[in-house]
Amino acid sequence: MASLSAILAFGTLGFVAVFAYLNARATEQLKDDPSHKPSTLCAKSDHWMREREPS
Repeated sequence: MASLSAILAFGTLGFVAVFAYLNARATEQLKDDPSHKPSTLCAKSDHWMREREPS
C-alpha cells in the first residue's frame, strides 16, 4: 500500500511539473508575439500609459 501512495504522489508531482512547464512556454510565446494584444493590467499597455499621464 505504501508503494501505491508513492506512485500517486510522484505521479501527481510529475503532472504538475509538466503542466507548469507547458504553461510557462505558452506564456513566453505570447509575450514574444507582436500581434498579441497585452492585457490592460500590463505596465506597457496603452491604457496604463494614458492613466499615468498628468492631466
